[in-house]
Amino acid sequence: MNIAQIEDALLAPCMDAVIAVTERYQFLEIHRGARVFTAYREIDHVMYLGFHEDLTEPSLRQLKERGFQMLGIREGTRREHRLLLLTLKEIGYSHSYGEGYYEASRSLARHLRNLGWPLGALTQLLNSPRISMDDPNN
Repeated sequence: MNIAQIEDALLAPCMDAVIAVTERYQFLEIHRGARVFTAYREIDHVMYLGFHEDLTEPSLRQLKERGFQMLGIREGTRREHRLLLLTLKEIGYSHSYGEGYYEASRSLARHLRNLGWPLGALTQLLNSPRISMDDPNN
C-alpha cells in the first residue's frame, strides 16, 4: 500500500468525524438549554440517564417529585444520548422501567465514566454498602 491509498482510506472516516462534530456544535448553538444528565433514586437504586432539550426548573422539579436527585449535568445532544443507550445495550445492560432507567451498579458507573457521561456525585453514592458491587450484566 502506498501513501495515497492510505490517505484515501482515511478520508471518509475523518470526514464523518468532522461532520459529527459540526452537527453537535450547530445543535448546541441552536438549543442552548440541551442537556444530558444522570439522576439517581435511592429508594430503589435506579439511575436515570436522560436528555432534555430545555432542562428548566419545572423539568428538574418533576424529577425531584419522582424521587430522583440530579447528580451530573452537561451540554449534550439527543444523538449522544441515543448512542449511549445503544452502547449500553451492546455491552449487556438492559433498562429496568423504561428507556434510560438502569439499576445502579459500580460497573455501570465505571462504563459511564469511561464513556464521558456526566456522573457528578454518583461514584460516592455507589461506594455505599447498600448498593451491590456485583453486576449481573458484567
